[in-house]
Amino acid sequence: MVVVAFNEERWIGPYLRSLRAQDYPRPWYEIIVVDNGSTDRTAEIARSLGARVVFEPVRGVARARQRGAAAARGEILAGTDADAMAPPSWLAEIGKGFARDPALAAMTGPILLYRGTPLEVWFVKHISNGSTRFTYTLRRGLFPGTNFAVRASEFWRVGGFNSVLLSGEDIDLAMRLSAVAKTMYNPEMVMYVSARRAGEGYRNVFLRASLDFIRVVLLGLPPSGKDFVPIR
Repeated sequence: MVVVAFNEERWIGPYLRSLRAQDYPRPWYEIIVVDNGSTDRTAEIARSLGARVVFEPVRGVARARQRGAAAARGEILAGTDADAMAPPSWLAEIGKGFARDPALAAMTGPILLYRGTPLEVWFVKHISNGSTRFTYTLRRGLFPGTNFAVRASEFWRVGGFNSVLLSGEDIDLAMRLSAVAKTMYNPEMVMYVSARRAGEGYRNVFLRASLDFIRVVLLGLPPSGKDFVPIR
């Protein structure tokens, strides 16, 4: 279980408590927080809640995710964002999915908002998730960085995350994996996230996501790699 954190002292506590409350044997999973240059109490809080903290001083989510994957010891790499809240069944759903199908390389599931306006909640539930699910009907399944799991062996077989990307590293990895291995969308693998990116404007977020969808799924190009607006 790997999460990247930059000045996440507000969010990291509830997130880690949700991981500690999983309906899954605690000795079977580790929690790694990659501190990507925080200047607040992120690392201190993470350690106090039992996470293993590793440091990546060079800013960039792709580089930090790759650093966390290199530090992980498990056969399955799972990822979310620091403002997420994992339902108690999340890890169990991941475990069951990979146990049922030894050929499965990666999986994802729905993302829902645990707070936000009715429009924001509707947008994520129907538009964002619908777009992700649609890619699996094309056999070019994509997954968001806030809710995914991948076999470590398959992750390293394709080289992991492209550390030079500013964003879109999740789409890029999914694209390379789905080209050579089996991936799936599991509707029971639910993850809850905040609506903190709403300030960027959902029209802008949707436009960026749509353009990347066209680039990756329809044109076979890499994601744009444009960085997000800072939200902390």
